Amino acid sequence: MASWKRQLHWWHRWLGIVIGLLVPLWFGSGIVMMYVPYPELTEEERMGWLAPLDAGRVQVKADAAWETTALAGMPDAVRLNTVAGRPAWHFQHERSWHSVWADSGAPLQVDDQIVGSCARSAAPGARSLAIDTIDIDQWTFGAVRVHRPLFRVAVDDAAGSVLYVSGRTGELVRDTTRSERAWNWVGAVTHWLYVTPLRKHGEAWSQVVMWTSGVATALAITGMVISIQRLRIRRRYAGGRMSPYTGWKAWHHWLGLGVGVLVITWLFSGWLSMGPFGFPAGGSITPQDRLAFAGGGVDSGDLGLDAAALLRAHPGTLELEWRRVGGALYLSALGRKGRTLVDARDGALLTALPHEALLRAAQAIRPVAAMQAELLTGPDDYYYSHHREVTFPVLRARFDLPEAPVFYIDPAQGRLAGYVDRDKRWDRWLFDGLHRLDFAVLRTRPLWDVVVIVLCVLGFALTFSGLVLGWRHLRKLG
Repeated sequence: MASWKRQLHWWHRWLGIVIGLLVPLWFGSGIVMMYVPYPELTEEERMGWLAPLDAGRVQVKADAAWETTALAGMPDAVRLNTVAGRPAWHFQHERSWHSVWADSGAPLQVDDQIVGSCARSAAPGARSLAIDTIDIDQWTFGAVRVHRPLFRVAVDDAAGSVLYVSGRTGELVRDTTRSERAWNWVGAVTHWLYVTPLRKHGEAWSQVVMWTSGVATALAITGMVISIQRLRIRRRYAGGRMSPYTGWKAWHHWLGLGVGVLVITWLFSGWLSMGPFGFPAGGSITPQDRLAFAGGGVDSGDLGLDAAALLRAHPGTLELEWRRVGGALYLSALGRKGRTLVDARDGALLTALPHEALLRAAQAIRPVAAMQAELLTGPDDYYYSHHREVTFPVLRARFDLPEAPVFYIDPAQGRLAGYVDRDKRWDRWLFDGLHRLDFAVLRTRPLWDVVVIVLCVLGFALTFSGLVLGWRHLRKLG
């Protein structure tokens, strides 16, 4: 038994020495991430910099513009907006974007002039621009990969902006400020180990995060066992003390007893989020789901729509996006106040899709399964606003299948807005619940902020005290 205890202490000490610096950084960076997310271009920002479409300059319909690309088949997505003061068609085909000028029908070739015009629209206070071309950097992971190569524009403005313009469509696709980048270095970059040399190798990054969080979980578990083992409530130590330790060791012991379980569940849930050893994290909305809900892909009739007439009927529109639901075409029109849905047949504005049409489109996602659908006006356990804003009302469609899939459908925008299945429910409680404390009782802010910050500070204090003890041990060995 004594040998087993010595082994446990040995493992705890050296696991702490090896990975001890990372764990308190995770607690500190977690607080930063509550308020400073990883950089992205939001819909609100796009609404601010996009120029209104000029119906008089849309001389080329989408079908003629699509022929210009010489691509086979039909596009997967279609958008119309303004680039460098001119209307432009944007077609997505096999996860790549292709753009054509809507006033001339010529292919859109992105150059420094277009990039500069885009950057000045997004940063009107710019005194100068420095443009270079990149494939990837610290702030361009994620969805913007389909727009590579990217033009990176360093803007000499008060915010120290760096903008990223698509090399395929000429649109702004990401923006950052000096403050945002600085806080992200001590927030998301530290928390997710999001350093470019590692992150650009996706599998290697995944393995590093998985193993470091796994080792940290083992460190916390061994520490908890030792803390309980060394606690004496009845047969106390000399002087009536329940802990044999003093100084930093006493702080470490008592903090471990107080928040050790929290630290274990927090590290364990972070480890599970990486899908270790095939742990099922659940599915997501697939391209096949979207196609079934749409009732088929974009066809030649959709491309022949007179967009100029629609723009004349709805002046001030910033962007039109083709959106099919149940085989019928609608347009998502972006304006200064947000998105509205337009019926392509008569140009009428819709506050929501007809309920029966929505039910038919939902059933098409899983046509052979029984479906139960209900309109929610408030959140449930899997669709709610907290780290992201969701819209209501929403149609919840449940399918009677072994994986128990549930789709959340936005009737005002005609889009699939959320998804859970049996495995994703586990992921929701084991990650969002244990890691983010996403429980209904805590969801009200600032209650959630106070609870999470206090617990993170205690977790930081526990792991920092362990770091001090590990440093002292190394100094003795030296």
